[in-house]
Amino acid sequence: MKKLLSIILILTSATAMAQTFSSPLETEKKPWTGIPFFSSDNYKFVVLPDKTGGDETGAFELAIEEINRLAPDFVINVGDLIGGYFTDVKYCERDWNDILGRLKKLDAPFFLVGGNHDMTNQLQTDDFISRFGANYYSFNIGPDLFLVLDTQEHGGRDTSDAQVEYFRSILGHWNGRHIYVFMHAPLWAPQNHGGYEYIDEMLQGHQYTVFSGHTHQYYYEQRGGMDYFILATAGGDSELRGPLFGEYDHIMLVSARDGKPAIANIPIGSLIPNDIVDRNTMPLIQWMSSGRYVRAPYIMLDCATPAEFELELTVSNPFDTEMEFGINFAPQKGLVFSEPDITGKLTSKSDRKYMIKVKNPNGVEPEKIVAGIFAQYEIKGVPQKATGKLAILTDCVRTVAKGEKITLASRDHYDIDESWDWHGPDDGWFDFDVEYAGRNIIITVHTHDDIRALDKVEILLESGGKKYTASCEPEAASLSVPVSRIKDNAFSLNVKFTDNDDPEEGDPSVLWWRIPSRPSSFKLVK
Repeated sequence: MKKLLSIILILTSATAMAQTFSSPLETEKKPWTGIPFFSSDNYKFVVLPDKTGGDETGAFELAIEEINRLAPDFVINVGDLIGGYFTDVKYCERDWNDILGRLKKLDAPFFLVGGNHDMTNQLQTDDFISRFGANYYSFNIGPDLFLVLDTQEHGGRDTSDAQVEYFRSILGHWNGRHIYVFMHAPLWAPQNHGGYEYIDEMLQGHQYTVFSGHTHQYYYEQRGGMDYFILATAGGDSELRGPLFGEYDHIMLVSARDGKPAIANIPIGSLIPNDIVDRNTMPLIQWMSSGRYVRAPYIMLDCATPAEFELELTVSNPFDTEMEFGINFAPQKGLVFSEPDITGKLTSKSDRKYMIKVKNPNGVEPEKIVAGIFAQYEIKGVPQKATGKLAILTDCVRTVAKGEKITLASRDHYDIDESWDWHGPDDGWFDFDVEYAGRNIIITVHTHDDIRALDKVEILLESGGKKYTASCEPEAASLSVPVSRIKDNAFSLNVKFTDNDDPEEGDPSVLWWRIPSRPSSFKLVK
């Protein structure tokens, strides 16, 4: 008894859902591949633009894959699925078998709208009707009405009196929520009409949306407060110059709900695959993004003779697939690089070393040398490139004689925390003096800032394992250390400036003269 009651409940539920779809079409064959079922009056469907009239691009197959991921309740097109323009019905058989085979990959029912390629002439129109039962029809989903027109009667751009009267009989007693009108050629455009104006007139007073195709160029117009669309293509012939030209492959997702439907125009290929990053590709992506595939050791220069020095670069590929790479040294600080552009390929699990000679004709301290880098792997069958920057850190031992004061500027900071809050030297920078004044070493910092808001300066000096620090306001930023505490006449120094433009925003920018773990070295000359 319980089992019988369960079966009755299931059948009753399925019948209630099925009752939300109905059609007056009484032919044995139907212009749809299945009946959609709905659990409420809120549902969604996809409108598919022209597939044919041009070369195959793979867009149609990709559209089907992406439609399945959107999981609509059903799909409807605006015509032109086959090549058409046939004078022998055997070619109709061939093309329809092909396209219907492809449409079997759709998870949702598919509703057909005939276009000029589908019903080019009377032979093809007769074949269309024999296959699908009707060349124009209507159906209802809950409170909504769907009208599917044939725009190919009388050679196209026309609707027969019989078709007009059919839709008059449908619309004459309808008083629901929303009407969706589908046609191939946009007969609503002023230059077309040919009988459609009577149907358009019947729509007045209702809430409705019109979808069409044929031109292979997207267009939108609002008429009397209602939306009229010409869809572009889903693989049909197009120069594909982009959305601004109305030339792109796309689908249209319509969410039917209370009030006006929500419509989303989605370019084919824009849905990101769920497995775009997985356990196999993540290590590659992290490697490419990190920039660690190019390494360069910290370089200590002889400040007295920096006329020429060498950079040692190592490019590494730790994976079981080929890597392409590139290194580019843009002109900077008057330096001349023996190999300013390096490109190459690395086989799996291999390294390559480069020794780059750098001439410094102007004798400037190069500090941070920057190179643009990229790595490229084939990921999921597609070459993927990631670009980045390599910062090669250089330094030298600076000497300070008794009674001497040297000034060092920090505009191109070695390291920046919260760098997105710092907008360049105009936002904030600093310079500082290192003075050997009698019995003391005095560090004095001068900040240059567009906004003063809780800024801080920290001076960090270390000698013989002992640290001497000062944390102070920019107006009084100095540190004095007795020379007697400087062991072996040597010390290391770093300075950081906390540039706080907006205390309520969150973390401020922290600008370091040298990276925190690599302070610069100084030597006292007595």
